[in-house]
Amino acid sequence: MLEIFSYPFVWRALVAIVIAAIVSSVVGVFTVLRGFSTLSAAITHSSFAGASIALIHGVNPLLGALTLSLGFSGLTAYASSSNERKADVIIGMIFGFSTALAVLFLSLASTYTAAAWSFIIGDVLGVTWTDLYMLIAVAVAVLGITLLLYKEFKFITFDPEAAEAMGLRVSVYHYIMVFLIALFSVVAIKVVGVILAIVLLIAPAASAYEFSHDLESMLAISMIIALIAGISGFFLSLIFNIASSAFIGVAVSIAYLIALMASPKRRKCKEITRCRIVKEL
Repeated sequence: MLEIFSYPFVWRALVAIVIAAIVSSVVGVFTVLRGFSTLSAAITHSSFAGASIALIHGVNPLLGALTLSLGFSGLTAYASSSNERKADVIIGMIFGFSTALAVLFLSLASTYTAAAWSFIIGDVLGVTWTDLYMLIAVAVAVLGITLLLYKEFKFITFDPEAAEAMGLRVSVYHYIMVFLIALFSVVAIKVVGVILAIVLLIAPAASAYEFSHDLESMLAISMIIALIAGISGFFLSLIFNIASSAFIGVAVSIAYLIALMASPKRRKCKEITRCRIVKEL
Protein backbone atom coordinates (compact mmCIF):
# COMPACT_ATOMS: atom_id res chain seq x y z
CA MET A 1 0.00 0.00 0.00
CA LEU A 2 2.80 2.40 0.90
CA GLU A 3 4.42 2.02 -2.53
CA ILE A 4 1.64 4.10 -4.10
CA PHE A 5 3.24 7.20 -2.55
CA SER A 6 6.22 6.71 -4.83
CA TYR A 7 4.10 7.83 -7.79
CA PRO A 8 3.96 11.59 -8.48
CA PHE A 9 0.37 11.43 -9.76
CA VAL A 10 -0.78 10.19 -6.33
CA TRP A 11 0.76 13.20 -4.60
CA ARG A 12 -0.73 15.55 -7.19
CA ALA A 13 -4.14 13.98 -6.63
CA LEU A 14 -3.82 14.25 -2.85
CA VAL A 15 -2.85 17.93 -3.04
CA ALA A 16 -5.77 18.58 -5.43
CA ILE A 17 -8.20 16.95 -2.98
CA VAL A 18 -6.88 19.02 -0.07
CA ILE A 19 -7.26 22.18 -2.18
CA ALA A 20 -10.82 21.22 -3.15
CA ALA A 21 -11.72 20.53 0.48
CA ILE A 22 -10.39 23.87 1.70
CA VAL A 23 -11.99 25.90 -1.09
CA SER A 24 -15.32 24.09 -0.77
CA SER A 25 -15.34 24.74 2.99
CA VAL A 26 -14.79 28.46 2.65
CA VAL A 27 -17.12 29.04 -0.29
CA GLY A 28 -19.67 26.50 0.93
CA VAL A 29 -20.26 28.23 4.26
CA PHE A 30 -21.31 31.48 2.59
CA THR A 31 -23.27 29.54 -0.03
CA VAL A 32 -25.31 27.74 2.64
CA LEU A 33 -25.85 30.80 4.83
CA ARG A 34 -27.02 32.92 1.90
CA GLY A 35 -29.17 30.23 0.28
CA PHE A 36 -27.18 30.00 -2.96
CA SER A 37 -27.56 26.24 -3.50
CA THR A 38 -29.61 26.42 -6.72
CA LEU A 39 -27.47 29.23 -8.04
CA SER A 40 -24.26 27.32 -7.38
CA ALA A 41 -25.64 24.24 -9.18
CA ALA A 42 -26.21 26.31 -12.32
CA ILE A 43 -22.68 27.75 -12.17
CA THR A 44 -20.98 24.38 -11.68
CA HIS A 45 -22.83 22.96 -14.68
CA SER A 46 -21.73 25.90 -16.80
CA SER A 47 -18.12 25.03 -15.96
CA PHE A 48 -18.66 21.66 -17.64
CA ALA A 49 -19.76 23.43 -20.82
CA GLY A 50 -16.65 25.59 -20.72
CA ALA A 51 -14.39 22.59 -20.17
CA SER A 52 -16.03 20.72 -23.07
CA ILE A 53 -15.64 23.64 -25.48
CA ALA A 54 -12.01 24.15 -24.49
CA LEU A 55 -11.31 20.44 -24.81
CA ILE A 56 -12.30 20.17 -28.47
CA HIS A 57 -10.35 23.35 -29.31
CA GLY A 58 -7.13 22.11 -27.73
CA VAL A 59 -7.20 24.55 -24.82
CA ASN A 60 -6.70 23.61 -21.16
CA PRO A 61 -10.20 22.48 -20.03
CA LEU A 62 -9.80 24.16 -16.64
CA LEU A 63 -9.22 27.48 -18.37
CA GLY A 64 -12.37 26.97 -20.41
CA ALA A 65 -14.31 26.02 -17.29
CA LEU A 66 -13.08 29.15 -15.52
CA THR A 67 -13.98 31.46 -18.42
CA LEU A 68 -17.52 30.22 -18.98
CA SER A 69 -18.37 29.76 -15.30
CA LEU A 70 -17.26 33.34 -14.58
CA GLY A 71 -19.42 34.56 -17.46
CA PHE A 72 -22.50 32.68 -16.36
CA SER A 73 -21.91 33.58 -12.72
CA GLY A 74 -22.32 37.24 -13.68
CA LEU A 75 -25.72 36.43 -15.17
CA THR A 76 -26.80 34.38 -12.16
CA ALA A 77 -25.61 37.09 -9.78
CA TYR A 78 -27.68 39.63 -11.67
CA ALA A 79 -30.68 37.29 -11.63
CA SER A 80 -30.45 36.54 -7.92
CA SER A 81 -30.11 40.23 -7.06
CA SER A 82 -33.45 41.02 -8.73
CA ASN A 83 -36.86 39.64 -7.85
CA GLU A 84 -37.01 36.00 -6.75
CA ARG A 85 -39.33 34.76 -9.49
CA LYS A 86 -37.14 36.23 -12.23
CA ALA A 87 -34.06 34.73 -10.58
CA ASP A 88 -35.54 31.22 -10.61
CA VAL A 89 -36.34 31.48 -14.31
CA ILE A 90 -32.92 32.79 -15.35
CA ILE A 91 -31.00 30.34 -13.16
CA GLY A 92 -33.08 27.46 -14.55
CA MET A 93 -32.41 28.61 -18.11
CA ILE A 94 -28.67 28.90 -17.46
CA PHE A 95 -28.70 25.43 -15.92
CA GLY A 96 -30.32 23.92 -19.03
CA PHE A 97 -28.51 26.05 -21.60
CA SER A 98 -25.03 25.30 -20.27
CA THR A 99 -25.75 21.55 -20.27
CA ALA A 100 -27.17 21.71 -23.80
CA LEU A 101 -24.12 23.68 -24.91
CA ALA A 102 -21.79 21.00 -23.55
CA VAL A 103 -23.74 18.20 -25.26
CA LEU A 104 -23.80 20.15 -28.55
CA PHE A 105 -20.04 20.66 -28.72
CA LEU A 106 -19.30 17.10 -27.64
CA SER A 107 -21.61 15.73 -30.34
CA LEU A 108 -19.62 17.70 -32.91
CA ALA A 109 -16.44 15.97 -31.78
CA SER A 110 -17.36 12.51 -30.47
CA THR A 111 -13.66 11.58 -30.11
CA TYR A 112 -13.54 13.72 -26.96
CA THR A 113 -16.50 12.02 -25.28
CA ALA A 114 -14.30 9.85 -23.05
CA ALA A 115 -12.24 12.85 -21.93
CA ALA A 116 -15.40 14.85 -21.27
CA TRP A 117 -16.77 12.02 -19.12
CA SER A 118 -13.91 12.62 -16.69
CA PHE A 119 -15.31 16.09 -16.02
CA ILE A 120 -18.70 14.62 -15.20
CA ILE A 121 -17.49 12.14 -12.59
CA GLY A 122 -14.07 13.65 -11.84
CA ASP A 123 -10.57 12.37 -12.57
CA VAL A 124 -8.35 13.41 -9.70
CA LEU A 125 -5.66 10.87 -10.63
CA GLY A 126 -5.40 12.58 -14.01
CA VAL A 127 -4.40 15.95 -12.52
CA THR A 128 -1.30 17.22 -14.32
CA TRP A 129 1.30 19.65 -13.01
CA THR A 130 -0.32 22.40 -15.11
CA ASP A 131 -3.72 21.58 -13.63
CA LEU A 132 -2.29 21.57 -10.13
CA TYR A 133 -0.62 24.96 -10.56
CA MET A 134 -3.91 26.36 -11.81
CA LEU A 135 -5.83 24.84 -8.89
CA ILE A 136 -3.34 26.36 -6.44
CA ALA A 137 -3.70 29.76 -8.12
CA VAL A 138 -7.49 29.55 -7.90
CA ALA A 139 -7.32 28.48 -4.24
CA VAL A 140 -5.00 31.38 -3.38
CA ALA A 141 -7.40 33.77 -5.15
CA VAL A 142 -10.44 32.42 -3.27
CA LEU A 143 -8.77 32.44 0.14
CA GLY A 144 -7.14 35.82 -0.49
CA ILE A 145 -10.41 37.48 -1.51
CA THR A 146 -12.27 35.91 1.41
CA LEU A 147 -9.64 37.00 3.92
CA LEU A 148 -9.52 40.52 2.49
CA LEU A 149 -13.31 40.96 2.50
CA TYR A 150 -14.13 38.71 5.44
CA LYS A 151 -15.75 41.38 7.62
CA GLU A 152 -17.87 42.65 4.74
CA PHE A 153 -18.92 39.12 3.76
CA LYS A 154 -19.88 38.38 7.36
CA PHE A 155 -21.86 41.61 7.65
CA ILE A 156 -23.92 41.19 4.47
CA THR A 157 -24.49 37.49 5.19
CA PHE A 158 -26.16 38.02 8.56
CA ASP A 159 -27.64 41.50 8.15
CA PRO A 160 -27.71 42.79 4.54
CA GLU A 161 -30.20 45.54 5.34
CA ALA A 162 -28.00 47.01 8.07
CA ALA A 163 -24.96 46.66 5.82
CA GLU A 164 -26.76 48.62 3.10
CA ALA A 165 -27.75 51.28 5.63
CA MET A 166 -24.12 51.56 6.77
CA GLY A 167 -23.05 52.39 3.22
CA LEU A 168 -21.77 49.02 2.06
CA ARG A 169 -22.51 48.21 -1.57
CA VAL A 170 -24.18 44.88 -0.89
CA SER A 171 -24.72 44.14 -4.58
CA VAL A 172 -20.97 44.36 -5.27
CA TYR A 173 -20.14 41.86 -2.53
CA HIS A 174 -22.99 39.69 -3.77
CA TYR A 175 -21.33 39.52 -7.20
CA ILE A 176 -17.96 38.72 -5.63
CA MET A 177 -19.47 35.84 -3.62
CA VAL A 178 -21.03 34.39 -6.76
CA PHE A 179 -17.69 34.68 -8.59
CA LEU A 180 -16.11 32.69 -5.76
CA ILE A 181 -18.58 29.89 -6.51
CA ALA A 182 -17.40 30.01 -10.13
CA LEU A 183 -13.80 29.67 -8.96
CA PHE A 184 -14.77 26.72 -6.78
CA SER A 185 -16.39 24.96 -9.75
CA VAL A 186 -13.03 25.00 -11.56
CA VAL A 187 -11.42 23.18 -8.64
CA ALA A 188 -14.29 20.73 -8.15
CA ILE A 189 -14.74 19.72 -11.80
CA LYS A 190 -11.37 17.97 -11.84
CA VAL A 191 -11.61 16.43 -8.37
CA VAL A 192 -15.23 15.26 -8.01
CA GLY A 193 -16.77 16.19 -11.35
CA VAL A 194 -19.83 18.27 -12.18
CA ILE A 195 -22.40 15.91 -10.70
CA LEU A 196 -20.89 15.80 -7.21
CA ALA A 197 -19.48 19.34 -7.10
CA ILE A 198 -22.62 20.71 -5.51
CA VAL A 199 -22.52 17.95 -2.84
CA LEU A 200 -18.93 18.83 -1.92
CA LEU A 201 -19.88 22.49 -1.76
CA ILE A 202 -23.04 22.17 0.34
CA ALA A 203 -22.79 19.05 2.54
CA PRO A 204 -19.73 19.92 4.72
CA ALA A 205 -20.99 23.46 5.34
CA ALA A 206 -24.54 22.28 6.05
CA SER A 207 -23.17 19.67 8.46
CA ALA A 208 -21.05 22.29 10.22
CA TYR A 209 -24.06 24.57 10.57
CA GLU A 210 -25.76 22.00 12.82
CA PHE A 211 -22.94 22.18 15.39
CA SER A 212 -21.80 25.80 15.27
CA HIS A 213 -23.07 29.10 16.61
CA ASP A 214 -20.69 31.49 14.88
CA LEU A 215 -19.14 31.84 11.46
CA GLU A 216 -15.59 31.00 12.54
CA SER A 217 -16.49 27.64 14.11
CA MET A 218 -18.68 26.81 11.12
CA LEU A 219 -15.74 27.39 8.80
CA ALA A 220 -13.44 25.22 10.93
CA ILE A 221 -15.88 22.31 11.27
CA SER A 222 -16.76 22.45 7.57
CA MET A 223 -13.09 22.27 6.65
CA ILE A 224 -12.47 19.30 8.95
CA ILE A 225 -15.42 17.38 7.47
CA ALA A 226 -14.40 18.14 3.89
CA LEU A 227 -10.76 17.15 4.50
CA ILE A 228 -11.68 13.87 6.24
CA ALA A 229 -14.20 12.98 3.52
CA GLY A 230 -11.83 13.93 0.71
CA ILE A 231 -8.73 12.17 1.98
CA SER A 232 -10.53 9.03 3.21
CA GLY A 233 -12.52 8.85 -0.03
CA PHE A 234 -9.32 9.08 -2.04
CA PHE A 235 -7.59 6.22 -0.24
CA LEU A 236 -10.70 4.04 -0.31
CA SER A 237 -10.95 4.60 -4.05
CA LEU A 238 -7.37 3.38 -4.45
CA ILE A 239 -8.09 0.27 -2.38
CA PHE A 240 -11.34 -0.67 -4.14
CA ASN A 241 -10.41 0.74 -7.57
CA ILE A 242 -13.52 2.96 -7.74
CA ALA A 243 -13.80 6.64 -8.70
CA SER A 244 -12.70 8.91 -5.84
CA SER A 245 -15.67 11.20 -6.43
CA ALA A 246 -18.07 8.40 -5.50
CA PHE A 247 -16.48 7.82 -2.10
CA ILE A 248 -16.11 11.54 -1.40
CA GLY A 249 -19.75 12.18 -2.32
CA VAL A 250 -20.97 9.33 -0.12
CA ALA A 251 -18.74 10.39 2.78
CA VAL A 252 -19.91 14.02 2.88
CA SER A 253 -23.53 12.92 2.44
CA ILE A 254 -23.29 10.49 5.36
CA ALA A 255 -21.65 13.23 7.43
CA TYR A 256 -24.64 15.47 6.75
CA LEU A 257 -27.15 12.76 7.70
CA ILE A 258 -25.28 12.13 10.94
CA ALA A 259 -25.19 15.87 11.62
CA LEU A 260 -28.96 16.09 11.16
CA MET A 261 -29.58 13.24 13.61
CA ALA A 262 -27.07 14.44 16.21
CA SER A 263 -27.69 18.18 15.82
CA PRO A 264 -28.04 19.93 19.20
CA LYS A 265 -29.90 22.74 17.44
CA ARG A 266 -32.67 20.45 16.20
CA ARG A 267 -32.83 18.62 19.53
CA LYS A 268 -33.23 21.94 21.30
CA CYS A 269 -35.97 23.01 18.89
CA LYS A 270 -37.85 19.77 19.56
CA GLU A 271 -37.57 20.31 23.31
CA ILE A 272 -38.89 23.87 22.99
CA THR A 273 -41.79 22.65 20.85
CA ARG A 274 -42.56 19.91 23.37
CA CYS A 275 -42.53 22.42 26.22
CA ARG A 276 -44.93 24.69 24.37
CA ILE A 277 -47.34 21.81 23.79
CA VAL A 278 -47.23 20.87 27.52
CA LYS A 279 -47.91 24.49 28.52
CA GLU A 280 -50.85 24.72 26.14
CA LEU A 281 -52.31 21.53 27.60
